[in-house]
Amino acid sequence: VKDLIPNCEYYFRVKAVNKIGGGDYLELRNPIIAEDPKQPPDPPVDLEVHNPTSKSVTLTWKPPLFDGGSKIMGYIIEKLDKGKERWQRCNDYLVPLLTYTVKGLEEGKEYQFRVRAENAAGISEPSRITPFVKAVDPIEAPKVFLAANLQSGLEVKRGDEIILEAHISGSPYPSITWLRNDEVVRPEDIKKRVTAPKKKKGESILSVRDSIRADHGTFTIKVENDHGVAKASCEVNVLDTPGPPVNFVFEDLRKNSVICKWEPPLDDGGSEILNYVLEKKDNTKAEMGWVTVSSTLRHCKFHVTKLIEGKEYLFRVFAENRVGAGPPCVSKPMTAKDPFSPPDAPNKPDVEDVTSNSMLVKWNEPKDNGSPIIGYWIEKREINSTHWARVNRNLVNALEVKVEGLLEGLTYIFRVCAENAAGPGKFSPPSDPKTAQDPIIVPGPPSCPEVKDKTKSSVALAWKPPQKDGGSPIKGYIVEMQDEGSTEWKKVNEGDKLFPTCECVIPNLKELRKYRFRVKAVNAAGESEPSPATSEIPVQDILEEPEIFLDLGAQDLLSCRAGTTIKIPAVIKGRPVPKTFWEYEGKAKTAAKVEATDTRSEIIIPECNRSHSGRYSITAKNKAGQKTVHVRVNVLDVPGPPKDLKVSDITRGSCKLSWKMPDDDGGDRIRGYVIEKRNIDGKAWTKVNPNCGSTSFVVPDLITGQEYFFRVRAENRFGVGPPAETIQRTTARDPIHPPDPPIKLRIGLVTKNTVSLTWKPPKNDGGAPVTHYNVE
Repeated sequence: VKDLIPNCEYYFRVKAVNKIGGGDYLELRNPIIAEDPKQPPDPPVDLEVHNPTSKSVTLTWKPPLFDGGSKIMGYIIEKLDKGKERWQRCNDYLVPLLTYTVKGLEEGKEYQFRVRAENAAGISEPSRITPFVKAVDPIEAPKVFLAANLQSGLEVKRGDEIILEAHISGSPYPSITWLRNDEVVRPEDIKKRVTAPKKKKGESILSVRDSIRADHGTFTIKVENDHGVAKASCEVNVLDTPGPPVNFVFEDLRKNSVICKWEPPLDDGGSEILNYVLEKKDNTKAEMGWVTVSSTLRHCKFHVTKLIEGKEYLFRVFAENRVGAGPPCVSKPMTAKDPFSPPDAPNKPDVEDVTSNSMLVKWNEPKDNGSPIIGYWIEKREINSTHWARVNRNLVNALEVKVEGLLEGLTYIFRVCAENAAGPGKFSPPSDPKTAQDPIIVPGPPSCPEVKDKTKSSVALAWKPPQKDGGSPIKGYIVEMQDEGSTEWKKVNEGDKLFPTCECVIPNLKELRKYRFRVKAVNAAGESEPSPATSEIPVQDILEEPEIFLDLGAQDLLSCRAGTTIKIPAVIKGRPVPKTFWEYEGKAKTAAKVEATDTRSEIIIPECNRSHSGRYSITAKNKAGQKTVHVRVNVLDVPGPPKDLKVSDITRGSCKLSWKMPDDDGGDRIRGYVIEKRNIDGKAWTKVNPNCGSTSFVVPDLITGQEYFFRVRAENRFGVGPPAETIQRTTARDPIHPPDPPIKLRIGLVTKNTVSLTWKPPKNDGGAPVTHYNVE
């Protein structure tokens, strides 16, 4: 029976039929509902255990693959204690969802679980049984995290509420403690402004109402369970006005000024101190109020001026931050007066080192009376005058001064006073009178004489003047000598004559004898002590091998242009004076001029040319030896003519020139060649190329049949040299060869004694017109 309407009730009947007809119907007693057949569902699948604790466990599963033809009404959860055989139902009512938390477990026991599905047809078979699950709390160390807005700290103004929120996890659930600066936070500790932390699983919130500056600090939340401790901290800054500055003191008190100094507040109010406000008050008058000295002070120090001497003052200072000004720090009363007095008078000055225009005045440091001495004033007076004149324009920091600009012959006295912060003190007693004049004493000894030169009969000496001339110019010097084996010193000077300079030559000595020498200086006061004596000096000629120094910029190679003058100067040294001579390539240079003295020799070649290039030598010879020095001279000029100029490969429009390099390159690298041509009928040479770098060149653009001469010149950086020219003329034409044979020879009319021949000219005439034919 098909096409029934689902869930409708139907009656059915049936009758039998044969040939005669149908019999009676057989009917159902009860109606039939048109519905699919129903059966219990399949068991649930994928049963899993989650979050086991000591009291509960959470189960999840998936519905049966087949619901039995009827909607699943719910699920039955069963458990089995380990060691027992009977399953116990866990839920009183069918569970409509796919998860269920089984509670009431006994801590430490192990359980297995299974789930059945139920529909209108019945209860399914049980699901897959879970492994044994132990009823214990999971092990998880505690964790705590502050809210994101607290990660970098929290800043509030005074009076605002402090709210700290933290997120917590851990198993078993940890205990929570809030601390401030490592001390537990309790409402009674902060005058009941603290709201007890809100306890909601997974978070904790601490609130402090009406915050004050004292609430600032490090707030820490501490969470703890059996498996560990975790902390999270937040720096809380409560902004307020700063506290009062501290340690207000006075420095450098004067009658009309004082330096006020203080230290920053112990509490800056949680914000940087922007500036200080300093005020003063006249404490002698009660009705006088506070007057601002400065309101923009960045530092803890200020120099207050324009005080009235003898008045008593009070000072106070406020600190300001971006919140505002805090309470003041008030100073002790202060009276404007100097705490010290001017220094005492120095002792009587001493006067030393008297000259014709200066004197050195010295004194001792007096008592400073409470303030360091900052300098001294010096005064002078001519003995016949009543007026004291100040010597120095600025304070002198030393205990002596050189007084200059005195008049020679006048007698002076001096006095000194010291000055400190209170001002100058009293003057000292005047010094003893001193007359401005130079003292004259004998000079100091000269330096030990040195031997500058000697021969077999003389010695040349030199020395340095004395360091002190004794106050009078040195008139001259006395030289003394001591003979070998003698203790007596004899004057070298003739009569009373003095050597005017610091050198002399002592003649008439005996050859190979030894002498010692010393020197005395003489001024208006007399002779000085003798200088240190020389060691014994043997009298003999000094032999020195010759030395030659060429006075050239380049000693190895001298380059010059042709046509200039060659000068090779040499400095000659040696004892005795060497004899010198010049050579060129080992031979005497007759064309050269030589100028010579005892110490110098110079060879001169005027208007030099390339033939003067080569090696020049100078030789110096004396008894001590011989020395030769060489210098190579390179005379630079234009190059010579190229060699072996030849013409080849002649055509009607070009020809090839080839040549060899010149024998003489002029002393410099050849840069290229200049090639020129001339028509046989013309007189002017025409350049063929700007510059040729090789020794061959193809001359282009010739006129067919024209006759030419060619020449080539070499060029270096000094110019173009003389040319190499072709002797024979060159005709611009292609090369001529014998012609090819005539073609197409044919026999024409034949008679008894003649024959007529015809042919055509050759294909190639050999480069020239065919002039005639030979018939054989």
